[in-house]
Amino acid sequence: MVDYLTDKTYKAGAYLRLSVEDDNKNIESISIKNQRAFIKDFALKNNIEIYDYYVDDGYSGGNFERPAFKRLINDIENGIIDCVITKDMSRLGREFIETGNYVFKYFPEHDVRYIAILENYDTLNPNGVEDIIPFKAVINDMYLKDISKKIKSVRHDMMKKGEYVGSSVPFGYKRSEENNKLLVIDEYAAPIVQRIFELKDSGKTEGMIARTLSDEGIAPPDVYRKKKLKSVTITTNLWKACTIKNILSNEAYIGNLIQGKYERVSLKSKKKRLLPKSKWIIKKGALPPIISEELFARINAPKRKIDIRYREFDYLLKGLVVCGDCGKAMLVRRIKGKADPSKITPIYCCRTYATYRNNVCSMHYYREEDLNDLVLKELRNILIKYSNNESLGKKYETTLCDYDVLKDYESSLKGLKAKIITIDKAISDLYKDRASGIISDEEFLEIKKDLQKDRKNLDEEVANLEILISESKNVFTDEKTKQKYINDFLKMKNPDKELLKTIINKIEVYEDKSIKIFFNFNINEANNEK
Repeated sequence: MVDYLTDKTYKAGAYLRLSVEDDNKNIESISIKNQRAFIKDFALKNNIEIYDYYVDDGYSGGNFERPAFKRLINDIENGIIDCVITKDMSRLGREFIETGNYVFKYFPEHDVRYIAILENYDTLNPNGVEDIIPFKAVINDMYLKDISKKIKSVRHDMMKKGEYVGSSVPFGYKRSEENNKLLVIDEYAAPIVQRIFELKDSGKTEGMIARTLSDEGIAPPDVYRKKKLKSVTITTNLWKACTIKNILSNEAYIGNLIQGKYERVSLKSKKKRLLPKSKWIIKKGALPPIISEELFARINAPKRKIDIRYREFDYLLKGLVVCGDCGKAMLVRRIKGKADPSKITPIYCCRTYATYRNNVCSMHYYREEDLNDLVLKELRNILIKYSNNESLGKKYETTLCDYDVLKDYESSLKGLKAKIITIDKAISDLYKDRASGIISDEEFLEIKKDLQKDRKNLDEEVANLEILISESKNVFTDEKTKQKYINDFLKMKNPDKELLKTIINKIEVYEDKSIKIFFNFNINEANNEK
């Protein structure tokens, strides 16, 4: 065991860890209490001051996502402690790569002394023990993998027996008071599940069902279970269409318990991937059914695919317009005219209202054309009022001429010429392949014809682009053209979406039709720019 004195008094963080697997073994020698006493005694004998004890009780050594360990690292970063002590290295971690990274890289780079008491390892006084530390880390890593396999095997055996090992119970069921691995019907939630299936069977969409339950004040699953939520928003207490969809497709409601659908991508990652259905663990009849198999089959029968052609409308301000009250992005709805159904009027409306309707925000509608006119008029006034014509002239010469137009054209020209060289080489290689018998005469002629066609098209593009570059140099340096572009910019003639996004951060629309425009810059500062 390490036993020596040093003149410097170190301020140490004593790190203690006990995993669930360790705890289940009921081994007193690695208990938190034992680790604390062991480290305290060592520190007293070796002139080390314990600043604090960092305890992760019930956390695996397979990763470093542990609250106390993160606090220890934070105190190192802030210069509060300059020493870390553990009873042995497995308490620091059992994962080989990251444990080694902390011991051999992070601690030395931060001038932190690390002591693993049982291994007789101390970075202040290397004694050759460090040579076998990597091997111990590998053994710890192997132990972790072995434990993981055993736990996985036990869980799979439980799943095959029809025992529920998940953390979140399907809505409509609850854990049995006699055996928490068995699920029984929840007398409050089950009728709601039955109603959801009946509403769907009657022709209602998932969105309609969600609005119906929300309007009636029925708590959605997470709220009903009093699940700890990351944040509470205006829609927290409302049902969502995706929740309804998941319920309608869950075989648990006909008594089939499906588990083992996902697995971790690796032992050292929390990310999961969906397994093929052949590997799912399905136990039929493991749960008391809430609905009939006939109803479930009818609702989940394959639907006939309807070929609908959707047309996308790229509205000028879409993505910039938000509801001034709930803060959600507003969507565009196309409304048919009452007198003339062929006349379509696009309007912005609150997304929250459109999704949840009654008692949740309000319509906040605004005609798309009217909003465009209002915003562009305001922009024109601001640009004309605050613009500096001389400054804009300089920006025109450096930006419009030198970069936006000519440089882009020349870059495109260079790319086209490179493609022509590639095609010429391909044609040359084609002759060699025919001569070598790699391709037949028919294949040669067919490929050559396609390549020559591509080259002809590229030649035409090059010629047109060269003319365009020549004309652009003359046009953009012409004083009248220059002034026209500046005036058009100030008057916001035909602005595109990208230009507006560089100027506008967001547009808030309120119920009384008032709007607020938030810019991406300070107008006064922009005016003072030289």
